[in-house]
Amino acid sequence: MEREEIEKLIPHRPPFLWIDRVEELEAGLRCVAVLHVDRENPIFAGHFPGRPVLPGVLMIEAVAQTAGVMLGATGPAERVLLAAVNRFKFLRPVVPGDCLRIETRKLTQAANMAYIEGTITMNGEKVASGELSVAWG
Repeated sequence: MEREEIEKLIPHRPPFLWIDRVEELEAGLRCVAVLHVDRENPIFAGHFPGRPVLPGVLMIEAVAQTAGVMLGATGPAERVLLAAVNRFKFLRPVVPGDCLRIETRKLTQAANMAYIEGTITMNGEKVASGELSVAWG
């Protein structure tokens, strides 16, 4: 699934679309997306000059957007919103030029709330992982 199809499922658009492609999708259950960390992204001018690092909060956003695609693929939802971030850990810095694999898996769901596990890897090495809650309506 390329960006055009992703944009049919979630409302995010550049410069705040943090997934480039979806490689695997089990609607409502699991999703794997890819993000190529663009060297030219202006965020790196200030985070940090001379030693650019992708902010952890943007990695969490990439997980949330991947979860949005996963859940949005089950049927129309006006919007999927991040409700909580739980136990996220960042194990190594992500720098411009890195290519990230973002995997989400739905752990539980009650009504319009879902608890999601997210893992970000690069070349098979875990970069970040944690859990988040999303709501839609």
